[in-house]
Amino acid sequence: MVFVTGATGLVGRYLVDELLRRGKKVRALCRPQSDRKAVHAFLEKLDTDYANLEWVEGSLHDGLFLEETMKGCQQVFHCAALVSFHPKDVKAVMHVNRDATGVLVNAMLHSGVKELVHLSSVAALGRKPGEPVHEDIPFEDGRDVSHYARSKFAAELEVWRGQEEGLRVLAVNPVIVLGEGDFSRSSSMLFALVHRGLSWYPVGSNGFVAARDVARACSVLAEQGCWGERFVLCSENVSYRQLMVWMAEAIGVLAPNRPLKAWMLGMAWRLSAIWERLTGHRAPISKESVENTSKEHFYATTKIQDVLQTKGVNWSYETIRSTIQSTAPSVLRSLGPPRR
Repeated sequence: MVFVTGATGLVGRYLVDELLRRGKKVRALCRPQSDRKAVHAFLEKLDTDYANLEWVEGSLHDGLFLEETMKGCQQVFHCAALVSFHPKDVKAVMHVNRDATGVLVNAMLHSGVKELVHLSSVAALGRKPGEPVHEDIPFEDGRDVSHYARSKFAAELEVWRGQEEGLRVLAVNPVIVLGEGDFSRSSSMLFALVHRGLSWYPVGSNGFVAARDVARACSVLAEQGCWGERFVLCSENVSYRQLMVWMAEAIGVLAPNRPLKAWMLGMAWRLSAIWERLTGHRAPISKESVENTSKEHFYATTKIQDVLQTKGVNWSYETIRSTIQSTAPSVLRSLGPPRR
């Protein structure tokens, strides 16, 4: 039996599928309002038998509940997190990402569950000019560091504390994750924007990886006993323009063809903040959420391949274009036919 948090999220549902296909019994933590039916529909579409999937309702902040519900489990896959760049969510992001991870680590130590696979983020890593972001660049705080990044780094500190106190842990640090999920949230919103006929594209670039590959990496790395390690997960480094062209082709709409310059983004988030103050409605974008889209980000991609190769396991990523093509039917089912 394995214990999974965040099972209804983008990576979580792929991880549940991956673990079930590998013959694991899965106990998945969820909140009462979580959309379990969406996960069941996802598994049914993939023809995955989920008889060995057990849901438990509860809170990641309730240590005694976690200790009780993890009994009988051999591993924990921690995927639950709050992704937000809105200034009003600073406390909530830290509460969910850092504090809940600390509670989970303590519950594992008290209940005797020894193995933890932590879904982190490249946001928890540092940056060095002229170098691709890789696993060994230490995090450094600064003016351009988002509150979300601080929370993910703090969550990792809790995980590595758990290692010092006796757990076997490994962390995966994916770049922007693409796949079938809620297209009104997080990275999945990129599909919705293209589907809507957006004519503008950010001028920067970033790393992208399939949710299926992130799930597969969590499972394979744990099976191979890659404890005490951190792995950047990046299939390809791609410009936003190229990414959105592939999305437009797959969905059947015109591709964005007008560059969105940095000064335009600066004006957009400032106007958005004014609109929020005047209307009381939450702004759809913030300074933190748009600033990085005009920058060139580049990530290392080879550590997982090199480490698994030493264990006799061949690793290859799904191409991003293939990921987009396989996700497009779900976009159309969820959002309907695109405007022509």
